[in-house]
Amino acid sequence: MEPYRYRSYPYRRNQQKKSAKGPLAIALLLICAVAVWLLYKDKILNFFTTKVAILSKNDTQTSIDPQTEAEGITIRLNGKDTVIPQVNDSTAAGDSAAIPQLSFERGSTLDIILAKKPAVFDLVVYKDDTQVLTTHEPTLTESQLQGDGTYHCIVEMGDGNDAAAMRSYSFTLAADFPPELLVSSTEIKPGELLVICANNLNEDQNFSVETEFNFKPNCFSYQNKRVVLLPVSYTTEAEKVYQVKVYMAGESYSYAVRVDNKEFTTQYLTIDKQVAAATRNEKSAQELADKVTPLKTVSDPEPYWTGKFILPVEGGRVSEADFGKRRYVNDAPTSYRHNGLDIGQDKGTPVKASNNGRVLLAEFLTETGNTVIIEHGFGLKTWYYHMDELNVKEGDWVKQGDMIGKVGSTGFSTSPHLHFSASVNQVYINPITLMHEGVPLLKQEE
Repeated sequence: MEPYRYRSYPYRRNQQKKSAKGPLAIALLLICAVAVWLLYKDKILNFFTTKVAILSKNDTQTSIDPQTEAEGITIRLNGKDTVIPQVNDSTAAGDSAAIPQLSFERGSTLDIILAKKPAVFDLVVYKDDTQVLTTHEPTLTESQLQGDGTYHCIVEMGDGNDAAAMRSYSFTLAADFPPELLVSSTEIKPGELLVICANNLNEDQNFSVETEFNFKPNCFSYQNKRVVLLPVSYTTEAEKVYQVKVYMAGESYSYAVRVDNKEFTTQYLTIDKQVAAATRNEKSAQELADKVTPLKTVSDPEPYWTGKFILPVEGGRVSEADFGKRRYVNDAPTSYRHNGLDIGQDKGTPVKASNNGRVLLAEFLTETGNTVIIEHGFGLKTWYYHMDELNVKEGDWVKQGDMIGKVGSTGFSTSPHLHFSASVNQVYINPITLMHEGVPLLKQEE
């Protein structure tokens, strides 16, 4: 047991010595701390005040990671991360070499990686100096772009309280998508509209359409699209397949479009013989040939319409079977086809523009009475007959729902109603479909 006690003695003596020195060391540290405080208290207070302010600002006004803020923002695209530096004098002055350029491919999604979204975040995208997109989300998809081309993107973010503290980042996207061909349908009924669109074609790439329908289509360039409106007349032979050939970017494509059967009704109409003789004669026919026929081929190179078309007479009485029906007047041995809808309503009821467009004609014609024709772009028109009075003139621009006249019974008419038609060039199409579905593949939004 002696060894145990022997080794314990020094341990106890060392503990006693340490215990004696401890209070003295603490006292000396306190004296030094007081001295430092008295000498540097102003600098110490200023340091901690600044730190608290910075931390508070970071917590409440910005959420960008300090490392990211110093180096730039990170963009994740096609599985690769790229750091985009903050805009400096050279990039602000338009030095294109200082602006990073990224490749945007089919199906790509661009994500701006942020530790936390700041109070103010704007991603603005330009193409050919025209703003095409503004979003507050740090994500960009193919559907938000307008096809091939170079896009200049600007990111601005900050706390929203201090304009001087806003940070800007700039980069470009080089988008080169492969051409894409869309056909609205390969099965259609007489009187309906077929639409063909080619997306992502470069200006030097060819595009044309040939069909077995009795119609020579026009091709329009719009945004990143080439567009063809192909009306199938209600006189087209049904239960038959027609070929549509598309030539695009050096390649040819062939589509078989089946025209299904549609039953058109027959109407026997009686009208006052004096009214018929006064409104349907050689003189009135020549008037239509001189004033209306030349307007049928007018095709403005951009679409003005938005969304679906509307019934131009509120509460009007209309039958879907009215379009394309065979009509016999006063027991005549021959019939003609009714190219629109007869919408019954009281005299004086407002007539509204079915969609946005340019007024091509607004005047009284012997056969159709007070008449308005509106071009909606790409040769798509709506026609309004027999009105009691007109509220627009040739050259006016109208918005959907604007009053263009009032229901009447002028011209070749038996009672107050509005004759309402729609056409592409010289081929009339079903207005009901425009009201229910709009224009296929081209559902323009405001």
